[in-house]
Amino acid sequence: MRENPDTTRKARYGVTRKKHITITEDGHASIAVWAESQKLTFSAAIEVLALAGIEDGTSTASAILTANLLERIVGRQFNRFAKLLSLTAITGESVNWKTDALLLQLIRREAEEDPKNFVSNMAVSADPEDKRAAQIRQMREEMKQVAHQTAVRRLKKPLQEADRLLHREDAEMVDNQADNDGGGTR
Repeated sequence: MRENPDTTRKARYGVTRKKHITITEDGHASIAVWAESQKLTFSAAIEVLALAGIEDGTSTASAILTANLLERIVGRQFNRFAKLLSLTAITGESVNWKTDALLLQLIRREAEEDPKNFVSNMAVSADPEDKRAAQIRQMREEMKQVAHQTAVRRLKKPLQEADRLLHREDAEMVDNQADNDGGGTR
């Protein structure tokens, strides 16, 4: 018996066997319509219907149906999730770069204003008795808290902008695929 080269599929379903069957055109059409309505592959639809027909228990048929549906949903949404993570990473890197640029500008300005003392002027003491340094550290903590709260609020909002971008990219991919297949109208 030949091993299935798709080990992840094998792990999910166990070993599958190919069977060649002959069915009527009407039977094929009916199964295809039912499979499409259930969002199943043709093979999974035949297996579910066969198991239900021999009363192997609807739990077995339902398990196959559920596993197939989950596989398709995860497969469809995986690219969207990967794009969302990519957008998040790109945004994070952009913010990091902007922060670095602002910090460098601040250091440059301080160096131009007081070249001899700018290093000591830029340092913030950790001494609790240094009131000015304590105020600076307090302001930093408050800014961190506000930034964290803002980020949490954004995460709780619907991801409309990201979702809009993802839909646009999905449409562009479909257009590009149509162009590559020679079916594009542009």
